[in-house]
Formats: sequence, C-alpha cells, structure tokens
Amino acid sequence: MKDTKDLKVKAGVEQRQHNRPVRKVAGGRGAGFYAADKDGNISVVSQSLARLLKYSSKEEVVGLNIADKLYETKEDRGAFLKKLSQEGTVEGYAVNMVRKDGSRIVLSAHSTLLCDEAGEPVGVEGVLEEIVPEGAIIKAKDRPIPDLVPINENAANTFDGLIKDPLTGLLNYQYFMTCLNTELKRVERIFHPTCLMMIDLDNFSVFNQKNGRAEGDELLKTVASLLRDNLRPTDIHCRQAQDQFLILLTETTREEALVLAKKAKDVIQQALADKKVTSSIGMSRFIIGMTVQELFLQANLGVYMAKAAGKNEACFYG
Repeated sequence: MKDTKDLKVKAGVEQRQHNRPVRKVAGGRGAGFYAADKDGNISVVSQSLARLLKYSSKEEVVGLNIADKLYETKEDRGAFLKKLSQEGTVEGYAVNMVRKDGSRIVLSAHSTLLCDEAGEPVGVEGVLEEIVPEGAIIKAKDRPIPDLVPINENAANTFDGLIKDPLTGLLNYQYFMTCLNTELKRVERIFHPTCLMMIDLDNFSVFNQKNGRAEGDELLKTVASLLRDNLRPTDIHCRQAQDQFLILLTETTREEALVLAKKAKDVIQQALADKKVTSSIGMSRFIIGMTVQELFLQANLGVYMAKAAGKNEACFYG
C-alpha cells in the first residue's frame, strides 16, 4: 500500500475554493482528465480523452508532449501557461488542439497548476471538454422526439438498459455521475466522510490482444463480480471505461477506504493469477468545497502513482 502527497495544489487556488462552481463531468459528450509535468509531457490521461483525440488507447497518449503533439501552435500553449501561472487555475479556457488524424478540435480547459512544497511548479492537471458548435446544438434540438416505450413492454429491462453497463451489469458512467452528484450534495449537508476508488486493470490490453475480445469480456465480467461480492452492498459500483472501474465509498473514512482498496486489490490478484492481470487502485476523499473534477483527478493521480510504484498497488492521493 502506498500513501503519498508528492504534489501540492498552489496555495492561491485554495483561497478561492469556496467560490468554485461544481462542474458536472461530461462523460458521454466528450471530456476527459489529464496530468502533465512542467515540461508538458503527459503522465496521466483518461481513456475518454484519448478517444476524443482519436487515439486508440490512453497508452498512446501517455508520454506525448502537449506542446509538440497536441496544441495547434506552441504559442497557444505558452499563452495558456502564462494565464495558469498568474491565476493558479483556469476555468473554461478555450484551446485549439490537433487530433492524431490531423483534424482540429477546440476544447475547454479546466486546469490547475501543481506545485511542490517549496511552491515551485511541477505540472498541470485538469479536464478537457469538447466545445460543441452552436449549430450542432440547434440541430440536436430539431431532432424528432422518439416514441416512448409503453410501460407494459419490458419496462424493467428498459430501465436497466438506461443505467447499467450491458457487459458487466454494473452502473454505467452516466448514471454513476448522477448518483455521485446526489451523494456529494448530501455529504455537504451532513458532513459524512466519502471516498472515491478508481480501479485500472494492469496488463489487460496484453491479455486482450493475446486471447481475443471474447476472453477479455469474460475477464471484465469476472472483475465486476469480484467487486460486487467482496465489497460492501452500500458501495456504488460502476464500469467507467473498458478496463476501468469506479466505486463510490459512502460513509467511509480515509483509513477504511485503504482497507477496502487492499481487499479489492488482493482479491483481483488471487482470482486472476493465472491470467497475469492485476489492478492499480487510486483513491481520493471528498472535502467540502471540492469540485467533482478535483475528486476524480486526485483518484486518477493515485492510479498513476500505483502504476509508477510497479502496479498491483493502491495509493491514496490527498
């Protein structure tokens, strides 16, 4: 188990914490998390952001230099960094980027400057969200409303299809975010501890390539069952992306979350030992005034630290 606090958010950001709006993470529309070092080399990226940029996997994006590979011009990157260094955080900053296929995309950046304990910048973390052109929004509004399914025609199955991942039966990302936002509002009112666990399978892409998609799907179903059977029934389980899972740990302290993460890690390791697949787990705890993005980013950084520690680890960030 790892417990580290290598990076500190710039002090000026904390002073504005109570004034920050809580932004909802746009899961399906086009958004994702990232973290980069002070030179612009990407160290953490979500699968959703990789796909938005037309890369087949997040592994393709990790290690790329933002200024050289993603920004339309280095001047754009320089202007972004100047604003970020002056203010500590940016909200809704429009950036022009280039996808892998050469096409251009405009993204809205919600980013924070990371500093070490001495106050020296060490990197940037944040969320990039696709800016939908106004014309596209109007076009969407003009679409005809589909016929509603009669309530007596497989109503239960229809509801499950809206909220659950069809492969694993866990909650899908969109419905999980609804649950998360509702729970955080409750936590802000009653001040109960709540933590987020983010699980990323180690070596899953290698297993998938070697054994095929069908075997990979069966492995994901196994992991989902392990999480359901070995964690608490009050926890909210979700399949976030192909080999990534989220668990909202309600009424859970930092110490309790570490115990649960170790249990999840060990159960997965034992069950999948013959397949050589383990898990790297990152955790974060919700603090009053924190945004949803910050909760996710800290858990994501925990995953990154677990990977950097040799995989098959669980790390708490913050």
